Amino acid sequence: MTILFEPVKIGPLVLKNRFVRSATYFGLADRDGFVGDESVSLMKLLAQGEPGLIVTGYAFVHETGQVVPDMNGIHTDDHIPGYRRMTRAVHDREGTIIMQIAHGGSAAYSASFFERDYMAVSCYEGMPRYGKAAREMTEEDIEAIISYFGEAARRVREAGFDGVQIHGAHGYLVSQFLSPSTNRRTDRWGGSLVNRMRFVREVVRAVRRGAGNDFPVMIKLGCRDFLDDLRGLTIDEGAAVARTLENEGVCAIEISNGLPFEQTMPLKIDTPEREATYRPEARRVREETTGPLWLVGGLRSLPVMEYVVASGVVDCVALCRPFIREPQVVKRWKEGDTRPSACISCGRCFHYLGKGRHRIACRVLEKGSRSRSG
Repeated sequence: MTILFEPVKIGPLVLKNRFVRSATYFGLADRDGFVGDESVSLMKLLAQGEPGLIVTGYAFVHETGQVVPDMNGIHTDDHIPGYRRMTRAVHDREGTIIMQIAHGGSAAYSASFFERDYMAVSCYEGMPRYGKAAREMTEEDIEAIISYFGEAARRVREAGFDGVQIHGAHGYLVSQFLSPSTNRRTDRWGGSLVNRMRFVREVVRAVRRGAGNDFPVMIKLGCRDFLDDLRGLTIDEGAAVARTLENEGVCAIEISNGLPFEQTMPLKIDTPEREATYRPEARRVREETTGPLWLVGGLRSLPVMEYVVASGVVDCVALCRPFIREPQVVKRWKEGDTRPSACISCGRCFHYLGKGRHRIACRVLEKGSRSRSG
């Protein structure tokens, strides 16, 4: 049996295999972030596919951090019952599930349009803007948001999740603090790397206080920026951040990208050589850390995934779009059908419906279904 189907220990958790369903935006919540039957059914379907771990789509910790109108929310206790239904559905199928929590910062599209307080780490000429200009965060704003993460983590535990993952990638608030491109502050939250990483370090501490030191805390880390102006977070800095967070008690780090705001999405992955987009970054982070690492980005075939795990680069592989195309792809592989993921990496799984709302589905698969029926 391939190493991919061997168990792995993540903090106090023992995963039954090395496959992680990486956090993937649902597009199924209502405007206030409440999840319903569709969200529960999706998690149930994923659990039936037998990945080692399911990570939910991102949930905002406060309304000022809501990125899109149909984003999951975990900012009030009223959200706990809906998530209890979700975790129960996964646990009934012997699955393991954690929640990803986030704040959008200046990428909080919905906050900018919903007449909510819309904030940025720094305000500068040429910065992205949506419905209105952002205001620069005060010291009090920063401290409040840190506390929101802690309160959200407490709710995550009460809802029955097996752990929590902080979203520290893809140009959201943690990335905005880490990157010198977006963090141009001159106080204790900006300037040196020590200052720029202060926010995420304090978030980790708040999360551990809120959920308890025995609750698994993980992070999806944008360990470098991919910016043309060379002002972004470097991989050496990202590796140093990873080392610091591991020392703070983070029990697993998922390697991904930081800025630009539009996530660098690998497309046209049609050969093994195009897979494992962030493998070089994972190698650098591995030099600075000893705990479990996950690799996300462009993984499609078992030989490539087996190589990156067996060679010691990472401990788990995290998949996003393959699970949109085939929610039960891991079960297929386990049962002996080892063909690569059917995902063709076209990047067309996010259907814009207008007014900031989306539907997440494989357009290629839907097109084929319509053709067969018509």
